[in-house]
Amino acid sequence: MSEHCDIFTRKITRREAISSAVKIGIGAVVGAAVGLGVGYLAFSEILKPSVAVKKGYFWGDSPYVMTDEWYIALNRALVYYAEYLGDKVLTLDPRGSQESQNKDIRYMIAQGVDGIMGCPCTEDGAVAVIEEAVSKGIPVVTYDGSANTPKISISILVDNYKIGQQLSEEYVKMAEKSGIKIEGTVFVVRDVAENPVQTARARGFIDGMKGYPVNILEFCGYHSVETGKKAVTEAVLAHGKPDLIMSTDLNKTLGAVEALKSLDAAIPRGREGHIPVIGIDSSPSIMPLIGEGYVDLVMDQPNLFYGALALKCLRIIKEQGENALPEIGQTIISDPSKKLGPQPDGTYNLFVEDIETPMGVRPFREAYWAPTICSKLHGHRWIVCKAVAVTPENYKTIPVWSNVVSLWFYGK
Repeated sequence: MSEHCDIFTRKITRREAISSAVKIGIGAVVGAAVGLGVGYLAFSEILKPSVAVKKGYFWGDSPYVMTDEWYIALNRALVYYAEYLGDKVLTLDPRGSQESQNKDIRYMIAQGVDGIMGCPCTEDGAVAVIEEAVSKGIPVVTYDGSANTPKISISILVDNYKIGQQLSEEYVKMAEKSGIKIEGTVFVVRDVAENPVQTARARGFIDGMKGYPVNILEFCGYHSVETGKKAVTEAVLAHGKPDLIMSTDLNKTLGAVEALKSLDAAIPRGREGHIPVIGIDSSPSIMPLIGEGYVDLVMDQPNLFYGALALKCLRIIKEQGENALPEIGQTIISDPSKKLGPQPDGTYNLFVEDIETPMGVRPFREAYWAPTICSKLHGHRWIVCKAVAVTPENYKTIPVWSNVVSLWFYGK
């Protein structure tokens, strides 16, 4: 796998621990704690995406890592939303280390934060420090992950099995609209079976294809573009050209396209002999391939909403109590024209305001994470966010992270 100095051209997975620190110019400063990793404290006088609604809170934020553009975009959206509300956020980068994350969270506690949000590095290793924070009256909300404790107020993340199902449903709709028969051989390219996230995605997709006359073959593409390319190349040589290739992450989607190109089998969409390539995760590298006709469909997580929704939930807890959050089993909608909270029809309304950030970016313009359900995870509430379909029709305009990074980071 080729790695360049520019992190935004690296083809890496979000769970890959990167040793090099990345400093991001987002109107932030390094945290004052010595030996606690990289920290970011956003100040209201630096970031001004809109007029602040209310002065208020000081939050701690502990993402899984901040050397990955996916998390950097998540954090950028959070910081802009916090500024809009008049809040400040201290983000400390544990770099995928649970030991570092535990130290960071204890530092946040010592700094007197009003609440903590973040993605636990491990489900069990984060339990003690989360329960310590809660015991001191500091609520904890997680995003893009969770921990094995009922002390978390609410978790905000997707269901990876359901993402796989959503991908199958969207592909069926696309195929029917295009007059493509759903039949023949389907390659499913995933990571090792021990990877629960990608295994769940593959299972969801495979189950969603039941009832169609397809022969599904699974292959391990491991973690990188190169290993994904190798897996697809060997699969084609052994079994012939497939009628569809499904990938469980962005690296293997890119690898599938590279494999087809190396075999002179990469034919653009709409031309005879085209092999559809679909997958989970968008990226700035995948978007052009959708336009060129080599990738047909990807499902993307609503990561731009993760931090903002976590902040919104923390505000609800601080101002109304944890019982004011959606109840387990309750349907959640997102409609800014209605009041926040329980609705007359029994649903719960939770929204992030459609603010305009620098470069005219409106990251919350489409609340594609909802409608959804509040489920239960590790004994606490779980907002089961929906994924969004990125298609040839919307790939240029839909406000997913891949379409905002160039504006936010490069100003173009």
